Amino acid sequence: MLIAVAAVEAKFRAQLKGLLETNGHKVMECASDAGALGVLRASKPHLIVVAGAADSGSPEFIRALRAQPDMRLLPILCVDPKAGSGDTVALLDAGADDAISRPFQPPIFLARVRTLLRRVVWAGDAPEEIVTILTGGPIELKLVSRQAIVVGKPVELTRLEFDLLAHLLKHPDRAFKRDELLAAVWNYPGNVETRTLDKHVESLRRKVGPCADLIQTVHGVGYRFTPGLASKKG
Repeated sequence: MLIAVAAVEAKFRAQLKGLLETNGHKVMECASDAGALGVLRASKPHLIVVAGAADSGSPEFIRALRAQPDMRLLPILCVDPKAGSGDTVALLDAGADDAISRPFQPPIFLARVRTLLRRVVWAGDAPEEIVTILTGGPIELKLVSRQAIVVGKPVELTRLEFDLLAHLLKHPDRAFKRDELLAAVWNYPGNVETRTLDKHVESLRRKVGPCADLIQTVHGVGYRFTPGLASKKG
């Protein structure tokens, strides 16, 4: 899905963009000012992430968005309200649908994004089958509803198993080092041991059954997802 990240701080904007892109979303950046309104209206994003606290003018920016007739129902997630202050209330009262404090854990931020995007899908404004599905051979992942389909049958995956498989599917045939996968999926490479990753891969292989060999071990490196092996088996 297309997500717009609007913020004054360019560095933080880029950080949010990278986090969203690694989870399969298309992202556009813009400043959170009056000049961005025309850009946002023209691009028609499915969600806007506004990064900035109430004292940086975010409530005014949100009110300006809501004043546009075609943006009144657009989901808005605010990042960086001052925790424990009235900023969160001010942002929500201005028209934001949700707000998250900074610093935040990436999985929580992405879960809030998924929650708002589910509303878009359920409202019929963005068909999940077109914009939020990853496929690799006979494996299909629905990113918004967090469903895994393997050879036409649903499979229950844990959050980390789902995120690990999604990351591999986004980069078919690429060999990832173990620390790269820990950084991408766990976001805490210094606090997680590589054997934890190996255990999750082992569990994931069991759950995807006939597609287990698509998740290949690259000796001395890490893991690789090779969807082409499915056609060779068929």
